[in-house]
Amino acid sequence: MPVFFRWLDERLDLVRAKRELLDREVPDRLTWWHTLGSATLTVFVVQVITGTVLATYYSASPDHAYDSIQFVTREVASGSLLRGIHHWGASAMVVLILAHMIRVFSVGAYKYPREINWLLGVGLFIIVMGFSFTGYLLPWDQKAYWATAVGTNIAGTTPLVGSALVALLRGGSELGTATLARFYAFHVLWLPLSLTIFVALHITVVVRQGIAARPRDLEAGAPKTTRDPAYPSYYRTAYAASKRGGVRFWPDILGKDAIVSAATVLVLVLFAVAFGSPLEAPADPTDTSYIPRPEWYFLPIYQLLKLVPGSLEAAVAVGVPTILFLVLVGLPFFDRGSTRNLLHRPLALVGLAVLLGGAGLLIGAAGRAPAATSEGGATLTSVQRAGRALYQSQQCGGCHRIAGQGGEEGPDLTSVGWRHSVGWLHSFVESPSRFHEESRMPAYGPPALSHQEIEELAQYLATLRGREQPGAAAPQFYDTFPAPRRP
Repeated sequence: MPVFFRWLDERLDLVRAKRELLDREVPDRLTWWHTLGSATLTVFVVQVITGTVLATYYSASPDHAYDSIQFVTREVASGSLLRGIHHWGASAMVVLILAHMIRVFSVGAYKYPREINWLLGVGLFIIVMGFSFTGYLLPWDQKAYWATAVGTNIAGTTPLVGSALVALLRGGSELGTATLARFYAFHVLWLPLSLTIFVALHITVVVRQGIAARPRDLEAGAPKTTRDPAYPSYYRTAYAASKRGGVRFWPDILGKDAIVSAATVLVLVLFAVAFGSPLEAPADPTDTSYIPRPEWYFLPIYQLLKLVPGSLEAAVAVGVPTILFLVLVGLPFFDRGSTRNLLHRPLALVGLAVLLGGAGLLIGAAGRAPAATSEGGATLTSVQRAGRALYQSQQCGGCHRIAGQGGEEGPDLTSVGWRHSVGWLHSFVESPSRFHEESRMPAYGPPALSHQEIEELAQYLATLRGREQPGAAAPQFYDTFPAPRRP
């Protein structure tokens, strides 16, 4: 042994640590599914590294947050790649921790003596979802703002503590500077610290108790329930027998972990290169027409709320997650049977199938929901949606018709986008009398509407091109602007 390592070993007892951590025997015939925990830990490390770099350039203020994200994407070397890896890493964390929990549930590894580790896993899952929720707001784009507004409103429906919870999350009654600062603090300080503590405890317990053996090794001749006083002695004997002829943690188990972890990182990089990271228009608190759609892992509750009457929304929004949490926490204390194989636990099998199947159907239904479109079927941008909201709030439909609905005092606007450009529509809405002196349409220029609002309305009107225009490959504009007025 080199002098330096001998010096370290005398002070840190590295040889003993290696023997207890790496050279220890583990149960034989462990599958690749046992690598899910290591893959999740690897993604967490990737998120910490990429998040730290991104935080170096991020400005946690509504005035600069969006610009700082654009700066990272366009100006920082490999910034777009880092954002993509961090974005897809968030989904990977959710996928892997869910898969890990399903595997643990399927082999009954939440039962004696692993109840505490199961509870730590539930805590890790909640923290990961907290990461996903708090990370929403940081880009300060339309999706970030409005999805967070919906999420905090749902939190406000919690009985007794709803108002306090909203105040804690938002830092006030509305989303703003205080909200962004708090979400940023939770995302980069409190949640990483909490996750690190839980991961350390989780790994410590796994090392102390050993990797869970196959269900069949712990079922033959077992007492009927884990409550039986004879069960602890049976478990120790059966677990020790499962390790006879087993393999060493290194290199057999860690070798598999390394392969899966490397493959996971490679997939994240490929997704980041192929799909990047989305960024919508800057957040606009006045754009009430925007329809937020959360990330896929929040879609089940999002779609479920759309299927229940409004009077039940609060009960579902708070009740369903609470019930799931209580079931997960109480599972190792109520399911005390010694049978561990999922195929031999029909109630658990049906429950898991219903939960996963229901979540899949809700995600599918949410994915099929149509996006906001114009009367011609084209998807509207956030600016165009804001214009449609103005059209409705200004009661333009009282004088104009679109697709057969509305008043008849003014021209039919069903196909106005084929006749006039956005610039012409903007100018006309601002001052109709400049184009037609006899026009009875009021001028909507400032202070009636701001120039931005008029532009939004014009952008929306330009999308009105009817449902069909046979033979028309492009709009045929007939824009005639009035001559400039002489001073």
